Amino acid sequence: MATTTTTIPPSPDAAAALPTPRAAPPGPDVLDAVETALVRHRAFGDSTYIRDQLAVAYRRRLHKLGSALPEAERLARLLDAAAPARQRQLLGDTVLRCAVQHAMRQLHLGDDYGLPLPRCAALFQGAAGHLRAGLPGGPLTARLPALARLHDGRARDEDDTYIWHAWQQDTPYAAAFLAVMEDNYGAPLATPTPHERALLRRGLRLLDALLPRLSASALSHVQLVALFPTLGTWRGKASSSQFRVNGSVFLNQELIGNPWWLAEHLLHEALHQKLYDFRHGHSLLAPDYAREDGAKVCSLWNAPDEDGNHCWDAHRVLAAFHVYVQLALLCLLAERHEAALAPLYGPIGTHMSGSRRAIDRARYLGEQLRAVTWPELGLAGRRMTDWLTDVLDTLDTQRRPAGATVHLLLDLYERQSRKLDTYLAQQPPPRSDTLGVQAQQERAMAQAALRLLDREMPTPAQEQGWPQTRQYVLQALLPVAQDVSMMERTGYPQAQALITQMVQQSSRQLAALGALG
Repeated sequence: MATTTTTIPPSPDAAAALPTPRAAPPGPDVLDAVETALVRHRAFGDSTYIRDQLAVAYRRRLHKLGSALPEAERLARLLDAAAPARQRQLLGDTVLRCAVQHAMRQLHLGDDYGLPLPRCAALFQGAAGHLRAGLPGGPLTARLPALARLHDGRARDEDDTYIWHAWQQDTPYAAAFLAVMEDNYGAPLATPTPHERALLRRGLRLLDALLPRLSASALSHVQLVALFPTLGTWRGKASSSQFRVNGSVFLNQELIGNPWWLAEHLLHEALHQKLYDFRHGHSLLAPDYAREDGAKVCSLWNAPDEDGNHCWDAHRVLAAFHVYVQLALLCLLAERHEAALAPLYGPIGTHMSGSRRAIDRARYLGEQLRAVTWPELGLAGRRMTDWLTDVLDTLDTQRRPAGATVHLLLDLYERQSRKLDTYLAQQPPPRSDTLGVQAQQERAMAQAALRLLDREMPTPAQEQGWPQTRQYVLQALLPVAQDVSMMERTGYPQAQALITQMVQQSSRQLAALGALG
């Protein structure tokens, strides 16, 4: 089953947002020790180990294909005799991996899926020629020019990450890559301008300044960074990764101008690729985790919709947990060093998730992995969850009580309030009394939640419209999200349930109105 992880672009009115929440950081020695753990843990952090296990898995698959495709067997034998570093380089190739996966599904599952078998065979033959010729990297990046290297300030490396350029796209590997992109995204990629290449490298320099070892580890799992225009299915996306397109990450070309945003999204998507590589060689998930009735977790900071896109299966929950724990470290370091880095990169503003938000989302996802999706995880998935929880405990110096979620709900409520303001500023409000009725309902539900906590909601001086009511409700409920003593009251679970209902009902009303875009 495909797993796609997509981040949503910031609202156009991001300047009006509340300050991005920041957590109280542990000491600098602790942050350094956490980065060390994230790149050296023998199973979950060591990229060389993870990629070596990935190579074992793909060599085994090629041998399995060999009974039907002689080209696969010849490539497998060449890889068996190659040095481990050379195996890692070749099997990091997005297209080669797709060819293996597509051929496996067609031959062993009977699926009419992906690249046709004759094309897969030709790609295996091309990879074998690439390996025999001693060419660097993989066949897909072999034809890209030196200026396409993401790291332009260091000696050429066999594991270089490249920026996608649509040059020589009629070569077998480039053409196959575009076919895979069409199947999975159905939207075009962009060849970056010199200025956009410079922006990508600036964001990388910032990421390297903050997390040099973790950046190198995560990016060793990325063969290509590609930019996309906001066209077709790319609309509404900030960045994206897919399990079915291993080794490549995709960024919105309109959003790469801010280096703080770019540093976070580069790391975010690269970490997804690291986890995908781990999954190929380990028991991350139960074999039937993706079944229709498999356990789902609702991401409370995402808008609910009729298709249930805010409810995630075990893989997506674990993938998000894996990322948010490590983004918490990135944000803590960014906030610590902002004053020193601002002369080069500007202030952070609202361009990063913020350490408190990353920690809170990670904490919720970690709790849900145990409470909801534990049966859907394999042994390695459970051990990874335990380890990442230990890392999170080290970073989170002000833990909220288990089960508290109002802060996550109000994060969505506040972001959607800004979207409503923008929507109403661009067109006349609806003629019906929809807005007034919704305002009354939200105020009444907030009042009922506060009374469960022995609090009263002050009466406004005058009648308020929906946008004003939302701000009024938000300010009244903030103590419920921030005051730990309130979270420990006996009425908190019922109050939280009411606030959940209010926020999700309000979100659906905004969607029906067309205010969410």
